[in-house]
Amino acid sequence: MKKWTKIALFLAAVAGCLFPVQLAMAAGPADGVLPVEQYTSPKARTLAARYWDDLRVLSTGIYHCIPWVEVRKESIGFFKPRHLKAGDDRYLGVRIFVEQDASKAFAALPIEGRASAMYSRYFTPLLRRMTRNPTILSDPSVDGFTLLIEWVKQGPRSGGMRPVHELIAVFVDRAAANAYLSGQVSADDVTRQVKVLAWDGETPLGQVNVIGYDDDFVATYRNPNYKLAPGITCNS
Repeated sequence: MKKWTKIALFLAAVAGCLFPVQLAMAAGPADGVLPVEQYTSPKARTLAARYWDDLRVLSTGIYHCIPWVEVRKESIGFFKPRHLKAGDDRYLGVRIFVEQDASKAFAALPIEGRASAMYSRYFTPLLRRMTRNPTILSDPSVDGFTLLIEWVKQGPRSGGMRPVHELIAVFVDRAAANAYLSGQVSADDVTRQVKVLAWDGETPLGQVNVIGYDDDFVATYRNPNYKLAPGITCNS
């Protein structure tokens, strides 16, 4: 068995331990979307107004259909990636917080392993939700897509210390996203093209390399005690 295959299987087993401790207190669907008037760029305001209904649908879908995930307030919109200095590139982005049980196996992984587990679980299903309107994928004003995934860092803490959060930011340009979603390139190919930055609390860790593998948790997990609101469906 190849080395990368063994690593992927181990990460998949670890990811299976990431069960939630409680239902996340998610922002409501309306609260998840950044209001148009808060953008400072004409390009961003135009995109936000053009796809306002799609952003609301995205927020509603995550709120009702992605288990154990909290959408951060006003975290869905067309943002400029900070690492792109020139121009006014606008990426459709969303920031989520993942609730999970403590796992010694997950905590023992290096940051690349933890990032791989979170990337593999959420990148594809959320990218598909972000592009349910195919016009977004063909709009030259949309430069790419960003997914920020945040979780509580596991491990011992001194008494009274606030929990430290870890975060990864996944960036994929529109051309690569389009090629992946249309089946022109594989999941492995797009994983090699994405840019993933990591943070430990407020400390930037720079770019990390991730391994993508199959994780069907989002598609298969169902909370037996949760009933969808009337008119809501969770088809991806």
